[in-house]
Formats: sequence, structure tokens, C-alpha cells
Amino acid sequence: MFPVALLILYVLKSSMELLAIIFIAFIIAVLFSMLGLGGAIIYTPFFFWLGVPILTAIPIALLLNVITTASASMTYLKERLVNKSLAMPMIFTSIFGALAGSFLAHKIDTKLIIVLLSIILFIAGMRILFFSSIGISVSASRKKKILIGAITAFFIGAVSSLVGIGGGTFMVPLLLVLGLETRNAIATSAFIITFMSLSGFIGYLGFSSELDIRLLVYAGAAAFVGAQVGSKTFKHVNSTTINRIFAIILLFVVGKLIYGLL
Repeated sequence: MFPVALLILYVLKSSMELLAIIFIAFIIAVLFSMLGLGGAIIYTPFFFWLGVPILTAIPIALLLNVITTASASMTYLKERLVNKSLAMPMIFTSIFGALAGSFLAHKIDTKLIIVLLSIILFIAGMRILFFSSIGISVSASRKKKILIGAITAFFIGAVSSLVGIGGGTFMVPLLLVLGLETRNAIATSAFIITFMSLSGFIGYLGFSSELDIRLLVYAGAAAFVGAQVGSKTFKHVNSTTINRIFAIILLFVVGKLIYGLL
């Protein structure tokens, strides 16, 4: 009876953990799809805290990012909010950047990846809290804007794939600087991030990263549904409030990551 009781407790514990993951994946997808993000910036440290190795947590987070942004992009494309002419060159260069980032991730110490992740999360949090309003736009021809966007997208893709963030935190401000309206920047960012995160995920698979298929299936389904809810309601929500809450969460995550390294 005792081994049976232990087995039941183990199953219940595993089920509760899975339900918690599904719930969190859904909430993250709802909130982040409203901001043109995928959620990998939170998924990566979250899975890492659950005991998943960082080089396994990153590709899982990137794939969930793909599901979230792809789900949201379906809605944004139907509503014609995506600026395809600007997005396509940025997608092309960000793919190569993401592949480069996944390659570098397997060449450096994992502690360095966590430190880099902490630094980028801190920068992202401070940017949202104190520099959320861009207020500037590049004064250049359309061809120059496309060139600037494409070059910058390469570096965003490389860094995002290296540390396991979606990249939308930096992609949205870039698109605003390039002259897009906020709604179009959010929608276009989600579209670009879909391909960028998918490339990073594929890059990690090429280096034999292990994946928890059960976790991916359930969390992925939750992320897809959550992104549909978020993308269809984001026009009715005050994104400034969500941004500030998100920034505070990021700074908390930074503190926890750094504390874990000490």
C-alpha cells in the first residue's frame, strides 16, 4: 500500500505542476500577445526555475513563443495590421541572426548565458518603465528604413536566440522608430518574431537540445488559446498599464536569477 500511496502522491504532484504550467502559459500568452510579444522572455527563466537545464529551457520557450506569436499573427493579418513590406526583409535577416545565436549558445558557459539573460531582462524592464514612449522617428527614405530595420533585426535575432527571449521587447520600439503606429508595430513585431523564434528553435534542435514533449503539447495548446484571446482583445485594453506590470515582473525575475547565481 505504501508504494501505491507514494505513486498516487507523485502523480498528483505532477498533475498539479502541469496544471500550473498550463495556467501560466495561458496567462502569459494573453498578456504578451497584447504587446506584440511571445512570452519567451518569461518562459525561459520560469522553466529554468522548474529545474529544466537552460539549454533545454530556451528552445522550449522559443517554441512556445512561436505558437503565441503565430496565433496572434493570424488575427493581425486578417485585420491587415501587419506591415509586410517592412517585415519581410527583417524576417530574412533575423532568421540568420537567430541561427547564429543558437550556435553561440552551445559554445559558451551556461552561467554566462544566465548573466546575459539577466542583463537583457534588466535593460528591457528599465526601457519599459522609463522609456516606454519612444517619441522619435527615423527621418529617412523607405529604402533606408528597410535597411536599418534589416540590420538591427539580425542582432535582435542573435541575442534573442542566444539567451532565450522572443525579441519583441526590442522589436516593437524599433518598428516605432521606423515610423509605424503603435498597433501596427505590435502586429508587425508578432509576425516577425514568429519566424525569428522558429529559426532559433530549429537552430537549437540542430545541436541536440532535449525537449519535454508532454510539456510542449499542453503548454503549447494553452499558449495558442491565450494568444487568440489576447490578440482579439488588445485594442480594448490599456497597454501602458500592462507594460508597467510587465516591467516590474522583469526586474523581479532579474533579481531572482542573479540571486540564484550567488
